[in-house]
Amino acid sequence: MMRISFASTRSSPIISVHEALGADFFVWNQMLVSKRYDEGVESEHKAIRKASGLTDMSGIKKIWLKGADASKVMDFLITRDCNAIQPGSAAYTALLDKNGYLIDDAIVFRLSPPEFEKFDATWLICFGAGFGVDYLKKSLHGNKVIARADDDTACLMLQGPYAETVMKRVVKGSLPTNLRRFEHGLFSILDSDVMIARTSYSGEDGFEVFVKEQNAIHIWNHLISNGALPVGFDAIDIARIEAGLLFFGRDMTGFETPTELGLDFILDGSKKDFRGKTSWQKKSQIPRHKIVGLTIDGLEPLYDRTCLCVNELPVGKITSYAVSAWLSKTVAFAQIKPELAVNGNQISVCAKSCCSVKSRSGVVCSRRFYSKFQKISAI
Repeated sequence: MMRISFASTRSSPIISVHEALGADFFVWNQMLVSKRYDEGVESEHKAIRKASGLTDMSGIKKIWLKGADASKVMDFLITRDCNAIQPGSAAYTALLDKNGYLIDDAIVFRLSPPEFEKFDATWLICFGAGFGVDYLKKSLHGNKVIARADDDTACLMLQGPYAETVMKRVVKGSLPTNLRRFEHGLFSILDSDVMIARTSYSGEDGFEVFVKEQNAIHIWNHLISNGALPVGFDAIDIARIEAGLLFFGRDMTGFETPTELGLDFILDGSKKDFRGKTSWQKKSQIPRHKIVGLTIDGLEPLYDRTCLCVNELPVGKITSYAVSAWLSKTVAFAQIKPELAVNGNQISVCAKSCCSVKSRSGVVCSRRFYSKFQKISAI
């Protein structure tokens, strides 16, 4: 039984909240999502770094799975070892095509017994903007798996040094604060059962709350009234770049290997097999390019079609960048030739053409510009 098609135009269960807050919107994953609110991107980013920011992440594509062959299908589909993902835990993982190219990244949750009772599934897989849903569909044929696409469950992401404090205020009974990173469980907020996972996309502590549509607005408002601040995707984008986290559609396009993306750590090479394993192992020996961090002088936006040069010769491109007021510098991810991917290497960042006299200085560095896991007991 398969029901894993998503509508061509999707709608967040809490779209009316964003409209009331005066959000600017853009389309991501076929869903209207908020770019920013009236307070502005800098204030929203500061909420992530100094307080607790709340973002509607319902645009991720959520698929629940169960059945006799569910674990077998998942184990071949993803690059992690499913046997190592225990009930109540999750893993960041990748999906490869037969040629060893990364065609999507995802977070996979193995549900605990109480979560199974609530959501009628043993696995939840959350895809971004890649091609994972199509590959999952192909994997289901001939297997005993029930798969269900879900746009009726909202995903509310709370991030920041005070995220745990806000959670303590809103969760009834046992608190999710004992959860370690990538653990999850069933909890109660406003007498509604919700699944809460300790995950983040910003370099800060964080939680994701999965809540049924009919309760989502009430729980969003409850989190806001207890100290969370609304945050749109523009601020999230800055925070994830500062934290060194890639985004499918910009840094990943479906034509790079995990090695070229610096993501070999989410592949379990000791697994007997997964789709694309042999091809990846061969290609990993001769990467065509690498994704690295790049600090760029100045705090001005970059031009479109920015070119990276060494000795006036093109050597790569910018895939994502942020003018970070928090770090007081411009930071970027750069796809460059492997021999140049050495910390400290100087690269010219040129406007539109490598022949341009207008260039800025870039320095190759670690992709993680910021990392801070901090617990604060009270606001």
